[in-house]
Amino acid sequence: MLLSLCTALLAPTRALLALQRLVARLAVAAAVAAAGVVYGLWGLGVLLRWGPRRALRWRVRAEPPPGLADGTYGEHRHLRLKNSGLRLHYVARGPPTAPLLLLLHGFPQNWFCWRHQLLEFSTRYRVVALDLRGCGASEKPPGKESYRTEVLLEDVREVIEVLGTPEGHAGATSGHPKCVLVGHDWGGVLAWELAAGHPDLVEKLVIIDASHRAVFARFSAWHPSQLLRSSYVFLFQLPLLPELLLSMADFELLKTTLTGSRTGIQNPARRLTEPELEAYLYSLSQPGGLTPPINYYRNMFGDAPVPRERPPCPVLLLWGAHDAFLDPRLAPCLRHRMAPTAHLHLVPNAGHWLPEDQPDTVNHLLWDFLRGTE
Repeated sequence: MLLSLCTALLAPTRALLALQRLVARLAVAAAVAAAGVVYGLWGLGVLLRWGPRRALRWRVRAEPPPGLADGTYGEHRHLRLKNSGLRLHYVARGPPTAPLLLLLHGFPQNWFCWRHQLLEFSTRYRVVALDLRGCGASEKPPGKESYRTEVLLEDVREVIEVLGTPEGHAGATSGHPKCVLVGHDWGGVLAWELAAGHPDLVEKLVIIDASHRAVFARFSAWHPSQLLRSSYVFLFQLPLLPELLLSMADFELLKTTLTGSRTGIQNPARRLTEPELEAYLYSLSQPGGLTPPINYYRNMFGDAPVPRERPPCPVLLLWGAHDAFLDPRLAPCLRHRMAPTAHLHLVPNAGHWLPEDQPDTVNHLLWDFLRGTE
């Protein structure tokens, strides 16, 4: 009798939640359709302006550009993950016995976006810039399911367990936190949840132009302009079309994203050179190279609940004041929801690609945070 009563009382709540999920799915479907039309028209414009011979042509890079595969910024190594068997590539610099400073990149980048930090922090840390699965020189397993967020988090957890082993640190004791974790863009999305879900592995957390998934969803619902900024997320839900559009005219859309006056690096002294741009296009230009990183986005709207735990460690939030993809108002919202004691710096005259846009400022703020003088 009591069970039947409880079931009856909960029925309206369950119906409301089911309705909310249905409305959310319909809204996402509408946004995906709209993004497909808008970006498809862009592709049609490229086709008409440049002709099919140029618009539908792209070049597979045969050789990596200088700095990407040599030892300019550190030692290139690979790690075979025990649980998945996946082989991940990373670049390391600094004493092997020093504490681990782990750097996680975003889309459409790879380890190379951390080149300034590899050079800067290797005097005190074992700096490791990781190529996430499906990116750079790391292995690229097939299938959308291989790039679910929980799978990516497990990769990072295992990397920290192996490369940040306390016994390898000079003077470290058992139970000592394993790393300082720094994430930008998608790397920051993973860093938020890794630090909250595995607090024993993260001593300090640095987030650069990256949102927590739960906060992003809530913020976007109240700030429709954010949906326009991240309209590419909805495009990426479609099969095949994103890969085609990003490849057109030898990756023109990707080039514009990284070098355009609004979306690219804002600091004139740090704008990407041709070899630096090629460091990102090299792996993406390989056959099937675009699909794995796009699959990160294709798993964004799954049914798995998003963890909402706060990371207990000290947090530093860095944000480009002119980020074209993430509203700067999102940064204080993140601090309020996820890290009330976090140090937040809105960096002027900087866009989304902050580690490359303002490396001196980023390095200075990061040093202050690491030394506890923030």
